Amino acid sequence: MTEKLYYIDCYQKEFTAKIKDLRALEDGRCGVVLDRTAFYPEGGGQPCDKGWLDDIPVVEVYDDNGSVVHITAARPTTETVHGRLDWERRFDHMQQHSGEHVLSAVFSDLFGGENIGFHLGSEAVYIDVTMETLSAHQAAAAEKAANDVVFANLPVESAFVAGGGLAGYKLRKQPAKGFANIRLVSMAGVDCCPCGGTHVAASGEIGLIKIRSWERKAGAIRVDFVCGGRALEDYRQNSAVARDLSVQWSVPVAEVPAAAERQQSKLETLTGQLLAAKRELAVYRAEALYEKADSISDMKLAVSFIPEASAAELSDLSRAVLARGRAVVLLAAGSAELDKSHFVFACTPGVPADMGRLLKKSLALTGGKGGGSAHWAQGGGSWSDKLENALREARSDVFN
Repeated sequence: MTEKLYYIDCYQKEFTAKIKDLRALEDGRCGVVLDRTAFYPEGGGQPCDKGWLDDIPVVEVYDDNGSVVHITAARPTTETVHGRLDWERRFDHMQQHSGEHVLSAVFSDLFGGENIGFHLGSEAVYIDVTMETLSAHQAAAAEKAANDVVFANLPVESAFVAGGGLAGYKLRKQPAKGFANIRLVSMAGVDCCPCGGTHVAASGEIGLIKIRSWERKAGAIRVDFVCGGRALEDYRQNSAVARDLSVQWSVPVAEVPAAAERQQSKLETLTGQLLAAKRELAVYRAEALYEKADSISDMKLAVSFIPEASAAELSDLSRAVLARGRAVVLLAAGSAELDKSHFVFACTPGVPADMGRLLKKSLALTGGKGGGSAHWAQGGGSWSDKLENALREARSDVFN
């Protein structure tokens, strides 16, 4: 068994310990078991601590039936080691985990929502709450109530309690298992629940609690939030975006949302006008392509490479050409900048040609996927400098 110093003092950043066991790993790393440790192992929704044993990085920590195993980048060579936590990582976890307790208590008190899931990752922190819906008004109320707890700077305490003594505590949630001793984390008058994680000493150290978003997920509401240092970074990023848009649109920050709506409206209008212009251009382009196409017996052979066209535009143009008369249409488009290429091969029913066969040969030259019938085939993939060569070969092979 390893003596768990993080249960005695979450703020202990360094310690000295004796090595009890070394476990060689296949990748050259080592599993180190100490007689005592301040490194928190992953568990209960909280990631493990990282840091150093002497100068050897600790990259992972887990609990193996009471023994805490430290995965190190190399094998220690001494009988005792000096452990040092990555304190920035540990304190961040303390802020997020304590903030989770506050927010969970608030959702329970205000709306009767029970926390049934908790995730603390490097990018996201969220809880899953048993509510059917969550309105913006409710989220704002929960956020304010949570920050009121932060501003009150209430003491946060933890203690191990015998399983039989839990009746004397008002628990937000019951222990998942019937352990002989249960560690309770409490915040005066706000929350008390079983938890094995690391926490701040007072609610004021959590810092700002900010709800960022929420969504319906697996029968509950998933609430994404950040606390403390993460909340400050979130504010910095959002503030920078708002400030940049304010300068770009020449409006005060408070008027950015209204300006964004105006820009969106303009964009929708311009997009509609662009689509109408593209449709009109397609008509003229189809007429020109049909008129300039080679005449073979009673049909036209229209072949064109149109670099800027999308797959949808090639399809529309092919249909427009075929609508003008009996024809074979071989079109290709591609962009090195976008790393894309497209083919559309089509012909009027009854024409003695196989578009699917031609496309298969073209894709073999340029790469990509696609398929179709004898009358219509399309496909594409990444950019290839062989697009125009493939189109020329398809043209020469169309009736073979």
